[in-house]
Amino acid sequence: MRELFLGKPWHWALLVVIAALLWWAGDMRVHVTDFNSFVIALIVGSFAVVLLLLRTTRPGETVTRDPLEDDATD
Repeated sequence: MRELFLGKPWHWALLVVIAALLWWAGDMRVHVTDFNSFVIALIVGSFAVVLLLLRTTRPGETVTRDPLEDDATD
């Protein structure tokens, strides 16, 4: 299963939490009734999640199936 689901288990749990929050926001029509606050929360939440994932991933840790290599032509 480690080959199929890359990343830490809490990464997948975080994905489930984000999906649940977006489902709730859609069900409550927050994106229609309180659009500005929804967009601000979405941007701040996205930034926080990306920052959290970058901070907790060690160099050399496998996060994708393809190797991430520097392009020598730059």
